[in-house]
Amino acid sequence: MKMLRTRSCIFLASAAVLVAGSTLARAADPREGFSFGSCTLTGKPNTISLTTLEKDTLTVATPLPNPGWWNGTSPSSISSGFEYCLAADIAYRAGLHHLKIVNMAWDQYISGTSTGYDIALGSTTITPARQKVFNFSRPYFSAGLGVATLPSNNISEGNVKAKRIAVLQGNVGADWVTHILKPQSVLVYQSSPDMFTALMAHQIDAVVTDTTLALTQAKMSNGNIRVVGQYNVDQGYGIITAKTSVNTQAIDKAVAELAADGTLKQLSKTYLQPMFGVSPDSVPVWSLK
Repeated sequence: MKMLRTRSCIFLASAAVLVAGSTLARAADPREGFSFGSCTLTGKPNTISLTTLEKDTLTVATPLPNPGWWNGTSPSSISSGFEYCLAADIAYRAGLHHLKIVNMAWDQYISGTSTGYDIALGSTTITPARQKVFNFSRPYFSAGLGVATLPSNNISEGNVKAKRIAVLQGNVGADWVTHILKPQSVLVYQSSPDMFTALMAHQIDAVVTDTTLALTQAKMSNGNIRVVGQYNVDQGYGIITAKTSVNTQAIDKAVAELAADGTLKQLSKTYLQPMFGVSPDSVPVWSLK
């Protein structure tokens, strides 16, 4: 009888330890209390320190729509996407519980005159000219310039210079097309949707923009638009902070850690590859002729 009581006590004590251990394990999850849409958070909170406009909130400026990067058409509808979850992970690592998204038109976003945000995150290529206006983090993504067109337009590496080419105002591709590619005609548009609407209406022959954005539009067109080539211009996307910001170094540190721990690669695999339909590396690389 005494032996049974002893075994019972040992069993109850073991069970108590297991329950306590389980409780401690749950309590030890650093992500508890943090939730940003469908994002899977990585790293640990409070590993960087940010000074923000609003308490416990990271305010992020971006030009919408931008499928794959920000999945949704308005700030209130977004809960996933490469850049949304990148911003969420930065907020989490700063110990912040909220994201506030500020939607801006592209020309307003890239002008350098806008205020009211902590960081700006919108597939923004780092260039020497832009570095005079903004501070940038190290690149979190790299892309070339893709050539998107309709199959009936018969655009090729050899004849593209003789065609009507659309570019996005303020985009690196606009300067490159105008001064390096030098096609017969360059038409500048205020937004990405405007460019691709013009392409579908046969008002232009091709769009030259970031390969990732071109592939996204092609996938959404159900085969009507194709990305037939790309130019390797080694574009790197960086996170913007204002020249007066005290957060620049902390944001750069966060991007470095997100690259080192594999988070950026996972974000690309989760949100970008399904949007592209094909790997950007599979698009033929064109040279200037």
